[in-house]
Parts: sequence; structure tokens; C-alpha cells
Amino acid sequence: MYEILFALTLIFGLAGVFLVVAAQRGIPVIPFYLFAGILAGFAIDETQVLDLAQWGIAFLVFLFGVHVDLESLRSTGRISAAVGLLQASLVGAIGFGAGLAFGLDTLNAVYFGVAAALSSSLVAASYLDADDAFQPTYERLAESIQFTEDIIGILVVLGLSVYVYAATPAVEQFAVAAGMVALALGIRYVVFHRLTARLRGDSEVMMLLGISFVIGFIALAEFANLSIIVGAFAAGIAVADDYPHSLELVDTIDDLEDFFTPIFFVTVGALLAVPTIETVAYTGTLIVAVLVLNPLIVAFVLLRGGFDGRTAILTGLTLDQVSAFSLFIAIEALAAGQIARPLFDAIVLAAAVTMVAATYTGRHDDAIVRWLRDRGVVRALGESLDDRTRVTEDLTDHVIVVDFEHGGQQLLEACSTLDRPLVVVEDNPVLFEHIREECDNYVYGDVTNDRVWDQTRLEESALVVSLTPERDRAETVLDLEVDVPRVVRVNDAATADEFLERGADGVVYPDAIAAEHVGDDLEALLADDLTRDEFTQRARVHFEASSE
Repeated sequence: MYEILFALTLIFGLAGVFLVVAAQRGIPVIPFYLFAGILAGFAIDETQVLDLAQWGIAFLVFLFGVHVDLESLRSTGRISAAVGLLQASLVGAIGFGAGLAFGLDTLNAVYFGVAAALSSSLVAASYLDADDAFQPTYERLAESIQFTEDIIGILVVLGLSVYVYAATPAVEQFAVAAGMVALALGIRYVVFHRLTARLRGDSEVMMLLGISFVIGFIALAEFANLSIIVGAFAAGIAVADDYPHSLELVDTIDDLEDFFTPIFFVTVGALLAVPTIETVAYTGTLIVAVLVLNPLIVAFVLLRGGFDGRTAILTGLTLDQVSAFSLFIAIEALAAGQIARPLFDAIVLAAAVTMVAATYTGRHDDAIVRWLRDRGVVRALGESLDDRTRVTEDLTDHVIVVDFEHGGQQLLEACSTLDRPLVVVEDNPVLFEHIREECDNYVYGDVTNDRVWDQTRLEESALVVSLTPERDRAETVLDLEVDVPRVVRVNDAATADEFLERGADGVVYPDAIAAEHVGDDLEALLADDLTRDEFTQRARVHFEASSE
């Protein structure tokens, strides 16, 4: 017990010091955590580091499961599952072949293939996401693909436990794991909402509830001789991240992320070793597979599946880090004496390098997309506009609308009433069929692509309205070098002031618009022009409109 307490004290002490330095200088914390781990590795026994790393990974997998919105996966689940399976299969096969070419035995070649195939930015993304309820298309796709790869990771863990680590194969473990997931889904859809509704948002009790779930499922996994990561994943699925009753639970469980994330990064740093030439060769191959091959394959498949270049590239860039599952598998294999030490060191080193790289790609993803587009990479991967574009050749004095999903229907109706032509720019293929039915003129593509604006006849337009909640895309519209009025959507008053100073002719601020309507309704209520029931109904309509 003393050794664990000493290890945790050292980890958090070093992490805290480096976190303060990173915060003061405004730079990413992940490299500092890794460096803190390197220092901690001189004082902590490797066995303790391995144990802490396993528990850190397990709790982070639990936290990922908590935030997975199973309902939203239905819209992107099929394409995402296909992309995830295809990418993992192709890269896994290539990695397995590369492992054999390096002279590894069959089992170690499997580990090599798994490390190359399973990738994500699951952990690093927690530092890069904005505090915004809006989730762009590429984030929904990435979440679905990562969910698919997590399922693959669990199956690999189970397969190794049954056929490699166990003295006698126990195939029924697959059925037990499936039963745990079924139990988690049953709790999610039958028990959870009723239970949390009774708790009435008590944050302390909700925290205990979340911890009880993860400990209970991990204990159940241990009892069934399953890996703790299976129990952690099932526990995350059992805890619904759905409005309204889970808000307090998610807020309190997020505190666990602040506790276990440093443990994870610091332990990865502590596991780093001085690489041999053999380790460097393995590491270089894994880095190329994870940073280059995986994102390109994902982007290529999504482009062929009908998504635009920006969505495809951004989705691929969320899969540029060695997966936590790959690390967990390597750690379990090392504990069982079933992995070559140079390969284990290579997986850890590749994880550290890709973690640092993920902090860069996450912060500069749109710049990377523009760089790839300018050099023709996006078009070479298969992006096409002409077959999904219809704009009248002599169209003039029209309104261009970006992002139909967030209020485009209302704008379409207003333009129809005013007999004003409309051109819709959209990059979500799920909505595009509806747009084709509703609109006479449309362009499918990314607003950062100059060819898209050429298709919209921008120079002859009367107004550009950006309804997207994404700041980067709104700024693209704002920075258009054309003498056409531009109106952009904002999510806060500070951004509204900034955009107006930068030359926006107007801003769409949903909350302010709703407040103005409610003010008018309140005046009508006081004048007895509205009944209380009418006032309540109108207020509900305004709230729903402002939430779009």
C-alpha cells in the first residue's frame, strides 16, 4: 500500500508542477506529463507503473463509454462501422505482414498489427474539445469509428485471454462478456433514468453512483476471469449521457477524468525506455501507420462514401494516436511474458510520439485541411463537387446559406415568401437528400474550398448567411474577399462583438433573438393580448428555435 501511495504522490506532485508551467505559458500539457513520467520512472518500480497504467486506461475507457451517445450513432453508425472495420482490417493486415518481415513470431506480429490498426485521439481530445454542446459531423463520425475500434479492441483482449494467456481455452468467456454488455444496455435503458430521477440531481450521490457502476462491473469482470477493461467499458455504456437526468452525473464523473488522465500520461512516460535500433525500426513503422496510413484510409473511404473533403480529413485526423486499447494489450502481454521487450518498448514510444503529435493536429486541424487541399491531396483522394451541384447559370441577387441544419428551413421559407432565390452550401450527406428535394439551387461541399464558392456564383449574390455554430467555418465566411454582405452565427456576445469589428455586416445570436421574442410576448401578456397558455407555448417555441 505504501508503494502505491508513494507512486501516486510522486505522479501528482510532478504532474502538478508541470501543469502550472504549461498553463502559464499556454502550451499543451501532454508533453509535460510525459516528461514528468520519465522523471517518475526513476523512482517507481515498473510493476507498480504497469498496474497504475492498466487502471488508468480502464477508467478512461469507462469515461469514453459514458460520453458515447448511442442514439446519435444510429445516423452514422453503419458507415462508421464499415469505415472502422475496413481501416482496422487493412492496416492490421499490413502491420501483421510488417511484423513478420521484421522477423517477429506470429503472436508478436499480431501485437504489431493490433498496435498499428487501433488508433484514436480519445485521450488527447479531452484537452482540445470546446465547451460547446454542438457536435460537428466529423466528431460524430469519429466517435462512431472509435466506438467500433473499441469493440474490436475488446474482442482482441478477449481472444488473447482465451487462447493465449489461459492455461486451457475458455470460449464461454465471449458469451459472458456479451452478457455483461447486454446487462449494461438493460441498465441504461430501463433502470438508469428512473434511478437518477429519484436522486433529484444530488451531485454527491451521483458521483457515488458512477463510481459504484465502474467498480461493480470491474468486480464482475474479475469474478468472471475477464479483463478489467471489459468491465470498465460495460460500466460506461450502462451510464447514459442523456438529457436531463445525467447532467449532474456527467459533470461529477468528469472530475474522475481530471484524476486519471494525469495517471495515464505520466505512466506512459514512466514506461519509456532508451530505444535500441530494433525498437526504433518498430516505432518508425508504427508511427507511419498511425499518423499517415490510418487517417488517409479513413479519409479516402469517407470521400468515396459521399462526405466532403473537410469532414473526411478531420475525421481521419481524430485517429492519429496509438489507442489506449493497444497499450493495454501490450501491458497485459508483458505481464504474461508473451511479448518481445523491444516491441513493447516500441508500442509505448509510438504512443508517446503520437500523443504529442495529436495535440498539434487537434489544434491545427483546419490548417492541415487547407494545406492538403492546396496541394491537391483532397482531390486526389476522390473529392468531387460537380455531380452534387445544381445552380442556375444566370442566377443573380440570390442568398447563399451555409449549413442548412441550423435554421436553413426558416430562411428558405422567408426567401420563398420574398421571391428571393436561395443557394444552400451543405457538407452533411445525411441532410443533402432533403436539401435536394426542398431547394432549387445547392452545392455540396466544404466552405474552405474555393471551388465551392465559385459554384455558388458568389460575386453575383446579394447576401451570404452562415448558420454554422463552428467558429472556423464562420471565420471562413467572414474572410471571403468579396464585396457582398455577410451575416454569421455566433454563440456568445464576445464573439459577436469581435466579428462585427472584423467586418461582419450582421450576426445571428440565437439566444438574443429568443430573448427579444420573449420580451415582446411578455409585453403582450401584460396587455392581455396573450393568455398564459399562449405565452407558455410561444416561449417553448422560441427556446426550441434558439437551440437549433
